[in-house]
Amino acid sequence: MPSSRKSTPPGSIYVLHARLEGIQPPIWRELHVQAGTSLLKLHAILQEAFGWTNSHLHQFETRSKIYGPRLPGDELGFVRPILDERKYLLSDLAPAARASFSYVYDLGDNWVHRIRVKKVQPAQARMRYPACTAGARAAPPEDCGGVLGYDNLLEALRNPGHEGRAELLEWVGNSYDPEAFDLEATDKAVRAAR
Repeated sequence: MPSSRKSTPPGSIYVLHARLEGIQPPIWRELHVQAGTSLLKLHAILQEAFGWTNSHLHQFETRSKIYGPRLPGDELGFVRPILDERKYLLSDLAPAARASFSYVYDLGDNWVHRIRVKKVQPAQARMRYPACTAGARAAPPEDCGGVLGYDNLLEALRNPGHEGRAELLEWVGNSYDPEAFDLEATDKAVRAAR
């Protein structure tokens, strides 16, 4: 059951710093999200912010709880109990500034996004939410094999003599640029997240 304790007014805006763990230089986004956003909607926002394709399972994690989509068999208790993300809000996961939690996408590749609440502020009259206001670097391509697979892909892109270069370049395509980040396009996609 969602927390009845609300230390943040529902109209407040969370300024979130979301960073992919295990990658240097960092891949990150700054997002402005309403406190009353459901975790299901936050999942959609994060998918758009990082350019993921929503092709894999995901979950939100705090120190003591896991939130995510409810799947057949969850009620049988074979895994840690997963709380239904449709019933919880961003403010339930992070009730105040400086709180943090994780968003894990693709439980095989295990892309861990560490999310920290930089601050909680009132909504600005002329701003639409959600919004992406800053970021760096393109997210890894889907299904590249997690951090180790991504590192291998980057090495192949840098090194013409890399053993698997031709195959990896054919798979990823010539348009993938790990340093690219288009703030305007990302913000537009985040605003349209459903």
